[in-house]
Amino acid sequence: MADLGISHTHANHYSSAPAKKLTSTRHKIHFALNATLFAAAFVFVAALVCGLIS
Repeated sequence: MADLGISHTHANHYSSAPAKKLTSTRHKIHFALNATLFAAAFVFVAALVCGLIS
């Protein structure tokens, strides 16, 4: 077939494949770790701004 310049990601977007895959356990753990690190960084910066940490 001719190369239409469409990546596989975009080609799959227009196909009849399901729009969302089931979330894997690894993805859930990764998301939870990232959320925890982000929250900890936010609390740390907020403590610096408020003067709780000098």
